[in-house]
Amino acid sequence: MEINALTVQIQDKYRKELADFRKKVLGPEGQSHAGNQHESRRELPRFGPVRTLTDSKVDLTIVADTSDLDWFAEDPSLVGQRCITISIAGHHRLMGNRTSLPSGECDAWVQAILGLGWTEHVYRAGTVSGVAGRPSTVYYRLFLDAESNPRERPEKFKDKEMRPLREL
Repeated sequence: MEINALTVQIQDKYRKELADFRKKVLGPEGQSHAGNQHESRRELPRFGPVRTLTDSKVDLTIVADTSDLDWFAEDPSLVGQRCITISIAGHHRLMGNRTSLPSGECDAWVQAILGLGWTEHVYRAGTVSGVAGRPSTVYYRLFLDAESNPRERPEKFKDKEMRPLREL
């Protein structure tokens, strides 16, 4: 997987904001932490709204969640392993309603957030369709072992909608 040209533009334009968001998602040491997914009112790391680089009428909101896989999949064999889920939603900048996402830019945002090394292991986990059946929200997942190293998706997550980003 190569660095996307849009990724470079995103990194140049939002370097500080990306670093702050990455720290909220991965923790100060750059390793994922599960946070407090067992609490009823927890705050998820958010980035945006931010204008896309490819369509000046569209703003993106990016939200990340880190969960323990054993809690997420109810599987004790996954204790200590985690899943980072990133969702990217598109909104019309002036009207505020959901709108179609710019093609290809969402993948570049994930690459800018996680870095090339981890993006190699990211799965696109599906979409929510909006305007004219085109996606208005895209979901990504990154699975981590107990040492915070990327791993293949566990058997419990063998969903036909979930495809490796490197193959798209």
